[in-house]
Amino acid sequence: MSERVVYVVNGSISSWRALLCLYEKGLDCRAQRLRVMREPRETRSPEFLAINPRGKAPVLVEPDGVVVNESFAILDFIERRYPAPSLVSKEPRAMARELSLSHEAETFACAYEGLEALFERDAGAMSEDERRSIAGCLAAVEWELDLWEKRASESTFIAGDALSMADVSFYPTLAYMLRRGLSLEGRPALDAYQRRMRERAACAKAFPEGWTHAVGKRDLFALARSCANNG
Repeated sequence: MSERVVYVVNGSISSWRALLCLYEKGLDCRAQRLRVMREPRETRSPEFLAINPRGKAPVLVEPDGVVVNESFAILDFIERRYPAPSLVSKEPRAMARELSLSHEAETFACAYEGLEALFERDAGAMSEDERRSIAGCLAAVEWELDLWEKRASESTFIAGDALSMADVSFYPTLAYMLRRGLSLEGRPALDAYQRRMRERAACAKAFPEGWTHAVGKRDLFALARSCANNG
């Protein structure tokens, strides 16, 4: 193999992270899109399962044939194999903060995850338990946003004044939720941060195919608020 290939699902946070990391490092790659919204899913094809038996993207295949599965493993591998430009500080305290916030971005994503059910469910037909669950997700996201707003107000990037692995992990999480209808009204530091990130060439290159910065076809946050308020 003479090229670097990243198998991705368009718009998924984990795939987005892998691409953003590569582009911030200035590494060329071919993004091989796998379609999962129709059957049979391309992540379940024999060819892809031979690369990753779990049938999950992203997967990085290096020019020398090295294969890396799982987004955080890919980020770690890229940083170790291609240390310049570095996305992780050498100073221990800065390193700890960057790596901690990198993984905390996944906790933020998990707080939101329950709202994805609104893609396929009629909010008006939800049970009281389901409504309470949606309300709980909204509250968890609000709590997370308060935390990240404070962090964004303290420095240029999310973990300090230099772009780091924390941004590679966090920005796709935030941008994904904005696409789903998240509002940053009243959170000026986070709004300024995401606009600053959007201006980076690597962020523009990694942005999901066919997406814009507008809210997508369904505003899940508006649906969630309606669902929670009618419970």
